[in-house]
Amino acid sequence: MNNAALARMTKADLLIFIESLNRRMQEMEIVKSDFEQRLDRLLEKNDVYRTLLDESSDPIFMFYPDGTYRFANRAFAEGVDRPLDEIIGHKIWDVFPADEAEKRFTVVKWVFEHGLTRIIEVRVPRKNGDRYYITTVKPILDEKGRALSVICISKDITDRKHIEFELRHLSTHDSLTSLYNRHFFHTEMERLTESRQHPICIVMIDLDNLKTVNDTRGHQAGDLYLQKAAGLLKEIFRSEDILARIGGDEFAVLLPQTDQASLLSILERLKAGIRQYQDDPLFDLSCGWALGEPGTTLDDVMQQADTRMYAEKSLHKKV
Repeated sequence: MNNAALARMTKADLLIFIESLNRRMQEMEIVKSDFEQRLDRLLEKNDVYRTLLDESSDPIFMFYPDGTYRFANRAFAEGVDRPLDEIIGHKIWDVFPADEAEKRFTVVKWVFEHGLTRIIEVRVPRKNGDRYYITTVKPILDEKGRALSVICISKDITDRKHIEFELRHLSTHDSLTSLYNRHFFHTEMERLTESRQHPICIVMIDLDNLKTVNDTRGHQAGDLYLQKAAGLLKEIFRSEDILARIGGDEFAVLLPQTDQASLLSILERLKAGIRQYQDDPLFDLSCGWALGEPGTTLDDVMQQADTRMYAEKSLHKKV
């Protein structure tokens, strides 16, 4: 209201206007007070939430759409072995190796784009041993359903993964020698039969005199002989070869993409390795081999190698 309008007002009208103005001021004070109280409660609530997030033993962290960390709690910082000031405000590529960062951000980006929750399993490389987590990646939406941020909550499943690894190892390996077991060996034979990794060699190996060792020195000594033989074979054969204990005193090796010349070179090294134990007349190995070309079945190749191995075993002096 301007000055001219005020000048035309009667005293009664002016009193009514002032009273109305006072009521508006009081209403505004009430609104202001209510707003301040709400703000105080919100800030207090945020402090409580922040404390809960910071004190959580589960890693919790948030992203902006460009992969920058908006928030991270202490558990996350400890999990990635970095201080918080090297995480918050930094991008995911600054915290993880490029391949790991890209794998994680692909999921985060998907959640931003679709506004839906995803669950992933991740590995965190650490100097004192890798850690494994199951992570829920959840969008924070505005009133229009757009993802403003993404929050991630992780659960440490390292112990569970180690149990899984151990069970998987036990299902494919011989417990005494830690070589592959018979089942895994034959599974790999089937796989390689359909592969293009020819020529494929098979070597059959027998630990001579194991029965004599068991009978004269005891089964514990026999187990040591088996472990000694397994150790020697692991030294001689290549990491890509499939070395297995397939019976009590029998070992077998699958050598993919190996021609005869390469195989004979490996067997010469094996014979030299056996000679290291010539002071022990009971320690000896008999070997037989066969070469598989495309069109041959590996079962037949294994049978040929087995036949050669027994022929060599019959030539060895029995103790």
